[in-house]
Amino acid sequence: MTGTPDDAAQERAQLIPQPRRELLTSRRQYLEAFDGLLALVRRELRVFDPDGMQLELNSPARSAALRQFLLASPDNRLFVVVHDPEHIKRSCPRMLDCLRDFSTAIAIHQSEGEAARAQDCFVLADGEHFVRRPVAAQPRGVYALSDRREVHLMRERFDEIWQSSVPAVSATTLGL
Repeated sequence: MTGTPDDAAQERAQLIPQPRRELLTSRRQYLEAFDGLLALVRRELRVFDPDGMQLELNSPARSAALRQFLLASPDNRLFVVVHDPEHIKRSCPRMLDCLRDFSTAIAIHQSEGEAARAQDCFVLADGEHFVRRPVAAQPRGVYALSDRREVHLMRERFDEIWQSSVPAVSATTLGL
């Protein structure tokens, strides 16, 4: 046997990606970071946003990326919480088509109570990567890759928001 236990630990450490962070100063950069997450996501995407408008969920490229993600595995999931679902309901037919086609894989909720007063927005991918703006109305933010510790904390926050939300957009339209 060659090498020492320290050598093996160093080899494993080299295989684990080191966290990387990029500061964002514009809404365009935030959208580009969201696109980066769409390219990386393999299992689960969690979105918390005021209304989904700035994420441009109805763009053909983003819709295609979401559809490709959902088609990749029947176990893939998309969870969305918005304060106001009207933009998605009225202005995102591609997102609604995805919701109809993948109704068991997508859930779109509306925040309530304390969660409805949250001012930040973020997207989490696979418990490893995220993009976040501390104040949704401001362009400043951060894009982080391979940061499981930070994502874990944000996932706990998302779960709290999810618990304080209700289903808001369905795959079918109910009416008389």
